[in-house]
Amino acid sequence: MGKQTKFPSEAELREVRERLSKGPASKVLPKDASAIDRAKYAICQEIVIYKNKKNITQRELAEKIGENESLISKVVHYNIEEFTIDRLMKFLNAIYPNAEIKINVAS
Repeated sequence: MGKQTKFPSEAELREVRERLSKGPASKVLPKDASAIDRAKYAICQEIVIYKNKKNITQRELAEKIGENESLISKVVHYNIEEFTIDRLMKFLNAIYPNAEIKINVAS
């Protein structure tokens, strides 16, 4: 007789989903990333921090920002290559109206 597969309970699945939703970035920023990519990554990071602080779902975040959930999924998973800085700033300004970018010039 074969071994029976045991699937996790709904409670176990909920717990795993919760832990994964608060995990680290899905994509790591390369050490040699351009200034533009570092800025885009930082904006995504602030959006993820907001989501986790407010303890809201991706869907709730998407509603707050006024975009669809699949697009916001790309933001919270740091798919920075799919966005311009101004588009990410538009999303950030929806949750932090006074957010701004500061530039440091290295000599």
